[in-house]
Amino acid sequence: MLDSRGLWLALGWGAALAFTASVSAAENDAQGRGMSELRLSNFLSTGWDEPWSRWPRGDGTPDMSLLRVGTNFLVQLFRTDFSFQENPRTAAASSVTALTGTLEYALNRRLMLAVIGTGQWVDSRRGTDREGATEAAFLRLQLVENAHSSIATTVRVGIPNHDIEEKNTTTSLTLAGWYDLARIGLGRTGLYYHVQGETLAGPLSRGARRSDMNCALSIAKTWTKPDAFFGNATTFVEAYGKTDLDGDHTGRTAVAITPGVRATFAHRHILMAGVDFPLTSPRTFDRVFRFTWIVNF
Repeated sequence: MLDSRGLWLALGWGAALAFTASVSAAENDAQGRGMSELRLSNFLSTGWDEPWSRWPRGDGTPDMSLLRVGTNFLVQLFRTDFSFQENPRTAAASSVTALTGTLEYALNRRLMLAVIGTGQWVDSRRGTDREGATEAAFLRLQLVENAHSSIATTVRVGIPNHDIEEKNTTTSLTLAGWYDLARIGLGRTGLYYHVQGETLAGPLSRGARRSDMNCALSIAKTWTKPDAFFGNATTFVEAYGKTDLDGDHTGRTAVAITPGVRATFAHRHILMAGVDFPLTSPRTFDRVFRFTWIVNF
């Protein structure tokens, strides 16, 4: 019998294979630059000896990183993420602020490495406020990249922030993808998705979850050209769901939706903002404001 973990994985890999099967020939300008299509079938033979470069999409539908959905391509950049979360239902904390810096560097068209530093500030309702920092790292592999789709997988390990009383190391595996909906008549519109499994290692309170699965689905519409003052100005909406796989609340699913905006400045700087709105009741997510600044190398 298929459990919830197997269902998430089957849906994610099924979507990825369906998108891959529907892709046609690469764009002419990519061929002119000597870029070959990356496919699952040539994973071991193609891309490893090619210098990193993003697939050129010109004035077509851009493939971009968003707020909640996992990124599906390799980059060379520095990314700063800010989030502010109010916790009206939580007895221990009244708000949590986080600032994250991520250095991501693609070594070739198939492999990227990244390191992450995160600072967190917890305002307590009673007692002493807490603050601390932690680190994480991840590896990303490009599985598919061509004119109409992109798929990547990411393995991430995060160290607990002991200063704010975190005790568990977090390991995750993510499959993320993008598909150009211009092929079905929706000009400059992209479909994004990810499926992620997450595991906690370390001491847990009795009945706490040790593993979960989450997924995200996003639609992004781009309104301006890449060379405009607000380059590739985009509005998007993301739906995010998370299911506990064990613990006292096995099978419990929480859902939130995140509308946001994104634009490029001076061809290298990207600004993005959005707000998480919980949809499930009783709420298991809080409203969170998110802001991101990305600098491309």
